[in-house]
Amino acid sequence: MTGTDDSDRPVDRFTSARNTVLQHRHGGTCFHCLDGGCGQHAWAIEELARHPGGRQLLQQLGLSTPPAPSTEEGQPR
Repeated sequence: MTGTDDSDRPVDRFTSARNTVLQHRHGGTCFHCLDGGCGQHAWAIEELARHPGGRQLLQQLGLSTPPAPSTEEGQPR
């Protein structure tokens, strides 16, 4: 197993997303932040929204959550 394999585990993505959201909670920044915003922070919110625990954390922090991914197949009517 390589280092790349380890970093793509769901638990690692969740932890990274959680840490990113918490870092930005009170106006903090990271090395991904630009004047127009932070793509890493946007990714983190999307990643957390995929998990029940992540959605709960986003709600506790007062952040809006994107809709939960649908498990329904096919096109919306």
